[in-house]
Amino acid sequence: MTTVDVVLPVPVDQTYTYGVPTEMRDTVDIGHRVLVPFGKRRLTGVVASEGPDPESVDFALKDILDVLDERPACSEEMLRLTKWIANYYVCSWGEAIKAALPSGINVKSTHRLRRTEEPPGQWVEHEQAGPLLADLEGRDDTTLSAIRKRLGTTVPLGLVRRLAAEGILEVNTQLSDARVSAKTATYVRFSAAFQHPSAAADLVEQLRGSKQKALIEALAGFREEGTPEPLRTDLLERAEASHSSLNSLVDKGMVETVEKEVVRSPLDDLPDPGPAPDHTLHPSQQEAYDAVARAVEDQSYQTFLLHGITGSGKTEVYIAALKDVLAQGRTGIILVPEIALTPQTVQRFRSHFGDTIAVLHSQMSMGERFDAWRQLRDGELSIAIGPRSAVLAPMDNLGLIVVDEEHESSYKQFDPAPRYHARDVAVMRAYLNDAVCVLGSATPSLESVMNAEWGKYTRLNMPERVPDSSGTSAELPNVEIVDLTLQKRKHQLEGALSEPLRAAIRARIDRGEQTILLQNRRGFAPVIECCDCGWAPLCRDCSVTMTVHKTRSGGRMLQCHYCGRTEPTMRACPSCNSQDLHQIGTGTQRVEDELNDVFPDAEVLRMDRDSTRKKHGHHKILSQFRNGADILLGTQMIAKGLDFSRVTLVGVVDADVGLLLPDFRAEERTFQLLTQVAGRAGRADLRGEVILQTRNPEHKALQFALDHDFDGFAASELEDRKILSYPPFGHLATVEFRGPKEARVERLAENWTKALRKHSASDVLIGDPSPASVKRVKKQFRYRTVLKSRQSQKHLQSALRRTEQSFGSVPNGYHVSIDVDAVGLL
Repeated sequence: MTTVDVVLPVPVDQTYTYGVPTEMRDTVDIGHRVLVPFGKRRLTGVVASEGPDPESVDFALKDILDVLDERPACSEEMLRLTKWIANYYVCSWGEAIKAALPSGINVKSTHRLRRTEEPPGQWVEHEQAGPLLADLEGRDDTTLSAIRKRLGTTVPLGLVRRLAAEGILEVNTQLSDARVSAKTATYVRFSAAFQHPSAAADLVEQLRGSKQKALIEALAGFREEGTPEPLRTDLLERAEASHSSLNSLVDKGMVETVEKEVVRSPLDDLPDPGPAPDHTLHPSQQEAYDAVARAVEDQSYQTFLLHGITGSGKTEVYIAALKDVLAQGRTGIILVPEIALTPQTVQRFRSHFGDTIAVLHSQMSMGERFDAWRQLRDGELSIAIGPRSAVLAPMDNLGLIVVDEEHESSYKQFDPAPRYHARDVAVMRAYLNDAVCVLGSATPSLESVMNAEWGKYTRLNMPERVPDSSGTSAELPNVEIVDLTLQKRKHQLEGALSEPLRAAIRARIDRGEQTILLQNRRGFAPVIECCDCGWAPLCRDCSVTMTVHKTRSGGRMLQCHYCGRTEPTMRACPSCNSQDLHQIGTGTQRVEDELNDVFPDAEVLRMDRDSTRKKHGHHKILSQFRNGADILLGTQMIAKGLDFSRVTLVGVVDADVGLLLPDFRAEERTFQLLTQVAGRAGRADLRGEVILQTRNPEHKALQFALDHDFDGFAASELEDRKILSYPPFGHLATVEFRGPKEARVERLAENWTKALRKHSASDVLIGDPSPASVKRVKKQFRYRTVLKSRQSQKHLQSALRRTEQSFGSVPNGYHVSIDVDAVGLL
């Protein structure tokens, strides 16, 4: 290749042509990462294709600076997939490729700034330059990104260059190394002349030092145990010797050290899963598996909607199909909606497939993700398991993609771009690879239900639970609705737990059974309010009230759930000085306190975003519950996928959370959440019970959940959606505008929306821009425009792309974010 077209990680949808120096032409290929000059920066890009003939290029070609890979980082299949993602979700190809590569591997330039002389008055008083120059005063040098973080605003690079041109600043551009690379460790072995088993004894005779003798004896011991090249640290520890003693043996030529790559894996911390249990598929499982197996055998694309009630054994169907795929020499991806489900899912699959599995999720270290990505790319592992981003795992020869709990909104990426939906990407990736895609759920999304009705997917039903030890199908749990309004009127409601729910929990504790409680709101109390003047603490950076959280020491603090800001609580109202401050509402921490007070003899575990921040936090809590804890309390992360045979009671502390939100999907999400969490009860021989606490007992979502009636709910909800042309009978997209000054954000939204109307087809309905429900987040004001089309998704995408291209760049510090197939409209 003499020229290449390179995709760069910038929000501009085009490729850039570079020349290839003669000495690099044998080392560069499609999919390789290359370092290239880009303006005054140096960026890491990916070669997308061979470029044009240099003679036909009418501009001065810059050469690539380096080739960063020995083998391509992106396969041609991944390039096709990311190009489709860029086109469908209206983002740049570079943004899509960036999402498919592990973080920390890019090389880029960093700007370091230093003040060189006293600035003139006009710069000191300048709105943006003044704070920048004040920040640099008295400092040696610092990075531009650090300055932006300290000032809490975007400092334009153009301004920095103007100040540098006037001699006020000195700017040095440095090339940063990749933040992650392969990890190596030092191993020790006998030198070639001394690898005979009897040589160790001769060496010990020749040596005088006791530590050197101990090292030789320890190394010989490792060899006898089947480890001829132990880690240097392990050898030194066993011999109780120092590095200098080992170095002496190396100098004498008796032993040698060798650097080897060490694979970092989160699976190292998980216990051995043991052998897989024998399992005979029951009739509906067998019927579903047979349909999937036929498509796997044909190696042809097909998408199945596996609608199996909770406890019907969908995972066993996935495992059986994956065995067929691996037998063909192909690979598979298993997607789960929550990190909380990853350890349990991994252990079930490990019991069947051993160490052929790679895990990919956000709580892994950067090094662990990088190693897992490389092992999958190099074909050393054949199964990838993880949440949303695992759909972009670098797998060759894909045969199966499973999307478990396909209805979950957590499969949708919100920020940054690409704002893709992993379920839909999975379907497209299966299509591109002639692979099978299985979408599994007890409460399928209405979009998937209609895709099956329209013939795009094949629907498979599993209406029965896995048989219990007697051979009969386990029954779905009884569901009871408790009216909290009525309980309060009868003076039977103290705290968050009604008398019926308390009595049911007590009965389980006495019988040695387990309880799962859902409270889909973390923290202690959602709102603190002054009873005299109505004051409530607002976050300084977001237009939301701060939530009361309990600290480890037992105290209280305020936290914003949007930006993470924390502040101490106050004893008196800062507005009227009243000390009558009331904590309104109930979060998981408050329910935990109540459980500990009411059931002091019970072991209570809390599982929410706060309690699972540390590595393996989810796994540790679930292991404790499996080992016999009485009550597992948590947010929606406990509502799906968990399978504990001794759970006979599920309680929903407040079934109304999320039900009355101004979002057309609010009822669907509530029904799904309640049905899913109800399905955690009575999954084995013991009969289950579910108690839903609510102030809206007649709401249709709760009434359908009461009878486990998915088809009835779906029919009712689809009728409403059709009238309003909402998905799946129409297509939605949103455009969000954000920036530090509200008036400029509003003006940007109005001008962009005006341009959007100009470029839209007649069937695209475009609303007026309006403030988002949470108007300000992280000091950024937010406005939003909603687009809807009943006829064509392509019309939406075309209008958005043409508007983006015609409108051009937006003011520095302001942003326009496009979300195709938007899931949340709040």
